[in-house]
Amino acid sequence: MNDNHKKAFGIWPRPAWRTAPLNGWTAVVSLGCLVLSMLAGAASAQVQPASYHFRQPSSGAPIALGPQVLSADEQAYLAALPEIRVAVGVPPPSPYQTVSSDGEIGGIHSEMLMYLTRAFGLKVRPVVVPNWGDALNAVRRRDADLIMTVGVTNERMSYLEFTLGVTPWPGALFARTAAAPLPLEHARFAIERDYMAIDFVRRQYPEASIQTVENTGEALAAVAAGRADYYLGALFEAMDWWSRPGVQGVEVRQMLNYGTGYYHFGVRKDWARLALILNKGISALREAPLPQWQASAPALPAKVALAPPLQLSASEQALLVGHPTWRMGAVRGLSLLNDINARGIHTGIAAEYAEQVARRLGVGLQVIPYDSVASMLDGLRRGEIDLVPFLTRTPAREKEFAFSRPYVEMPYLLVSATDGPYYWDLNSLRGHRLALAEQHPLREVLARSYPDIRIVDMPDGAAAMDAVARGEADAAVEVKLFANLRINSDSGNRLRAVAAVNALPAQFHFAASPRSEAMIPIIDRVLAEIPPTDHERMLRRWIAVDLDPPFPWRRHLPVISVAVVALLSVLALTLWWMRRLSREVDQRRASEAQLQAIGSNIPCVAFQYVIDEHGKLLSTYFSAGSQAFLGVSLEEGKTVLQNLAPYMSAEDAKAAAAAGRHAVRSGQPFSFAAAYQVPGREARWLCCQAVRTAIAGGRAHWTGYVVDVTAERNLQVRLTEEAQRRNLMLASASHELRAPAHTASLALQSLQTERTPEARSRALAVAQDAMHTLTQLLGDVLDAAQMHHGELRIKPQVFALQPWLQQLADAARQWAERKRLGFELVVEPGLPHLVMMDPLRMRQVAMNLLSNAVKYTDRGSIRLEASTRAGRTGERALVLTIVDSGRGIAPEQLEKVFTPFAGADPQGVVPEGSSGLGLSICRHLAALMQGEVSLRSELGQGTAAEFELPLRLVAAGAEEPLAKGVLVCDDDDVSRLLMSQMLAAHGFDVEEARDGHEALERLRRGGIGLLVTDLRMAGMDGSELVQAIADLQQPGVARPRIVVCSGDAQVEDVGPLAFDAFLTKPVMMSVLLDTLAAIGFGRAAASSAEVERSPK
Repeated sequence: MNDNHKKAFGIWPRPAWRTAPLNGWTAVVSLGCLVLSMLAGAASAQVQPASYHFRQPSSGAPIALGPQVLSADEQAYLAALPEIRVAVGVPPPSPYQTVSSDGEIGGIHSEMLMYLTRAFGLKVRPVVVPNWGDALNAVRRRDADLIMTVGVTNERMSYLEFTLGVTPWPGALFARTAAAPLPLEHARFAIERDYMAIDFVRRQYPEASIQTVENTGEALAAVAAGRADYYLGALFEAMDWWSRPGVQGVEVRQMLNYGTGYYHFGVRKDWARLALILNKGISALREAPLPQWQASAPALPAKVALAPPLQLSASEQALLVGHPTWRMGAVRGLSLLNDINARGIHTGIAAEYAEQVARRLGVGLQVIPYDSVASMLDGLRRGEIDLVPFLTRTPAREKEFAFSRPYVEMPYLLVSATDGPYYWDLNSLRGHRLALAEQHPLREVLARSYPDIRIVDMPDGAAAMDAVARGEADAAVEVKLFANLRINSDSGNRLRAVAAVNALPAQFHFAASPRSEAMIPIIDRVLAEIPPTDHERMLRRWIAVDLDPPFPWRRHLPVISVAVVALLSVLALTLWWMRRLSREVDQRRASEAQLQAIGSNIPCVAFQYVIDEHGKLLSTYFSAGSQAFLGVSLEEGKTVLQNLAPYMSAEDAKAAAAAGRHAVRSGQPFSFAAAYQVPGREARWLCCQAVRTAIAGGRAHWTGYVVDVTAERNLQVRLTEEAQRRNLMLASASHELRAPAHTASLALQSLQTERTPEARSRALAVAQDAMHTLTQLLGDVLDAAQMHHGELRIKPQVFALQPWLQQLADAARQWAERKRLGFELVVEPGLPHLVMMDPLRMRQVAMNLLSNAVKYTDRGSIRLEASTRAGRTGERALVLTIVDSGRGIAPEQLEKVFTPFAGADPQGVVPEGSSGLGLSICRHLAALMQGEVSLRSELGQGTAAEFELPLRLVAAGAEEPLAKGVLVCDDDDVSRLLMSQMLAAHGFDVEEARDGHEALERLRRGGIGLLVTDLRMAGMDGSELVQAIADLQQPGVARPRIVVCSGDAQVEDVGPLAFDAFLTKPVMMSVLLDTLAAIGFGRAAASSAEVERSPK
């Protein structure tokens, strides 16, 4: 033990805080005593204690602390705080935190926290988690409110507010005992997971590898076992593990002054004020002497020397208390100086000096990134940051900012193009173009002394030198470090450094705005205390060596070019003759191979014939792969079509021969298409085309190709058939739509002549019936078009089956009564109440079948039966049977009635007035619902239509208590008025809103249980309204039912919105009432049979 250690570690009396001030060195040595005395009793227990508690200090506070140091507002804030949950990871970072076998939590930081809680009247409770990373996550998730023994990083600042540094932690580098030293730049480090030393190594030694471990013991064991070269961490934490198995054979290789910092307390981000209050106590406690321990402390290694803390005045301490975290600017891409990369790592010489200042003072450092120096200075002016760590001092800037002493000095260099004029100073640049970055300090000098130099504005120094390389400027001025880096990274050797600019030396300082200028004196003190060896280390790392430019080959390019050309000429003359013939042969072979490849792979057969002046075929050529393409082997001396003639029809073969003779006589291009079929293969359509080219001797070349046009012919046939079907559909639809439209027109015209109410009622009934028929026909035509394009969709929803059947029967009964027909609804007992099916498509099928039954029954009755039975797949099926006493259909014609527009059949196989379109759609819809529609009938015996589909059951649940009010929201005044009147007529309490904003305001006042809203509205549309209602939803409060109506959207178009039903305009009131019943919204006592089926 050396003399200093003997003075620091003696046998002290019972722990007691002395009130007399000691110097900083005594405080640090006292900290060592406390740390080393705790090492003996900090071994972690294996048995999990039943509960955890903080050890209460046996003596009073070492300084006068208490509520009197707080303002009234601060005391009120602390009084309102709940119990503070302190996250503790096990094993803890001893000796700063310890956990004994009985669950008692002690250590340096725990004891300091207890003094603070006793002085300020705080209540704390430990939250013990398995490891250090879980402790951080607990505060991040707000499962804990405070964490001790934590270092400052940019990532942790997102969820922690840091106090002033609580205790210094001396940084040390550990290695295997007597192991050969290895360069730190490429070494293997073992570091605890989530420790800030990882960021330190990544920044200081980016090429080093890092092995993360769970605790300090594992890191030291990895070094002892040779799995890692070094451990970088806190000295006292590592010493706590030295006496344990598995970590022997490790020594302190060196103390890292630049790796020494402070441990802090971290408070959850939304309790930032608590951190500022704790700073008042922390500032006093960390300056007070530490307790004197009874036992003698183990000796530190002789080469270990602890750096004394920085002595601070009362005003400086107050500054740190009020500013525990300093905001500092950095520039993206400002390499080697003040850079911040995509991962948020602050690098460069300015970053390293800034970290030295922050570690020495025990403050946190929050790095704010900017895109340029100019934007960073603007941020300093606006107060977004407190400091800029790397700035040149100029008279103009001195008026705005306060500057520290310079810590780096280097000259500015004049950079010009390698092949451009030589400039030796600023005078030689008069009248020339000089590229400068925005807010470059040289601009003041140029404006004052060199106004005739033309400035080319650039965003930064790199862009300025790039402009010189491109010839857009004659020269640029940049810091020596940047200039050398840019010049030597230019592979084209386009730039050179020609002279130093002595008009403005590049001295770099810390700069602060007037609001933060009190930080500058304390920064100067830290910079003055940085050891010369650390200065030298940082300068050597970042800017130590001037990089010599490579050989200036552009300057000697003419001589080099002549020599190279002469050498190449001799070599070329030697090889030219030998390569000439070889190239020609290779080219011919390549051309032949290319033509062969093209002929083998083109999807056709290419051919060429030679024909003499008399029309005689002299020679033929067919491309490779012709047999595979045609399926026929082509014989020499015959054309393609002559080879295929045996496989064509006699007419096509004869026509092909005639077309060939005509083309040869006339010289016109040949074109012919025909079908052929090789035995065992499908028939194919071929198209043959050829053109004539005259050659010597009266002969001619006929060059052409044969392609397969089977797909085109089939497409043409299908298009023809589609056009015929479309024309038939338009003709039939026009015919079918004309009759009800004419009937409705006559009925409405009769209203002007009828005088009695009974006559007008009959006319209105006729018009309503005609419009119902017209609506049904229009729906059938639209469904047929959607069915043709595959756009019909089934949309299952929960609804009550029995009311749905009753509404269906009520509608059919009205139709039957108009024709004086009887109607009966027969429902099987035990029919389920709630089902998950598509009520709209089911109603469409059933109503079509009922409509046909009424339409083709002149007398008698109609019966609707609802029952269940085992379906085709074994599951229960719902069966709707419509039985009428009408004219019937012959059994052999039953399937034809399902053919679209069968009414246009001239043989009259379906009843008069029927298009067959509705039944075709019914069968298609039933198939989409995994069901079927079938008919049983005989002429004169009536018809039985059966609609069967799988039964999807839903358990009925209790309805939520809802308000009774109904709100109708639509920007169309007529639609809104009619909807409101019809709902009011059925017993609902209805209010109206013209747009989404008005509806949202009304919903906020409460009393609305149902919202019926349009989807497309000006301003806030229906989608935005539904989303706003979801955002306003409170737990435990029933959301109003929402029905969305739209005339130009489908339910798939509205996205993941929380609504209960989607209806397509025009909306039938009966459908709306059915929907309200299905979604659990009560309605008036009026039954659906009384609903007037008028669309909105």
